Amino acid sequence: MIMRTWILLLFLMLSSFMMNSQTVFRLNQYNIIYNGTFMPVFTLYGGQSYSEHWGLSTYFYVNGTKGSSWGEGLAGPTYIPFKGLSISFLAGFQTNEDQLFRVSPIISYSTKKFSGFASFEYGGKRHRWDVMAFYVMNQFKAGAELIRFYKMYAAGPRIEFSFFKKQPLTLFYSGLWDWVNGKPVSMFGLYASFLPKKAGT
Repeated sequence: MIMRTWILLLFLMLSSFMMNSQTVFRLNQYNIIYNGTFMPVFTLYGGQSYSEHWGLSTYFYVNGTKGSSWGEGLAGPTYIPFKGLSISFLAGFQTNEDQLFRVSPIISYSTKKFSGFASFEYGGKRHRWDVMAFYVMNQFKAGAELIRFYKMYAAGPRIEFSFFKKQPLTLFYSGLWDWVNGKPVSMFGLYASFLPKKAGT
């Protein structure tokens, strides 16, 4: 366990050094309420484009659930076949799991009117999926979300509202239903997107 923690910390330190040169990153803090349990989650995503079609992505996830804390650090290449669509394959390490290694393919799509995101994580017992699709109306997004976390399979509507154009801050809420266990799931939080500055700004 100690060795795993030190490996993850080293990975985080190296990746945080890389963050200084990255052009995009997103800080996300959200909370899940499920079956009487409060699950606070913090994530950090970073992306650097090296050419029109290729880049590097990093992703960190920390779940602070009492008695079941868990974290991961991932990095990998991103392919952009055309503007608005990106496909990433990330791999890295995790803590508090039987299996140290973890992988995650990620797909992201964005246009003026529609956006979508899909992430599938594998490694150990904590399989995690997160799939979202939205209709975009300026600063407001309305759509749906599907998640899998351990044995939870839940889906339902999700709404987001963003403040500020140059430095977006977004509030969101998902009202989900776990159809396997027949229980409601609430997810709410906020994220800040740090975007590259355009020339002359």
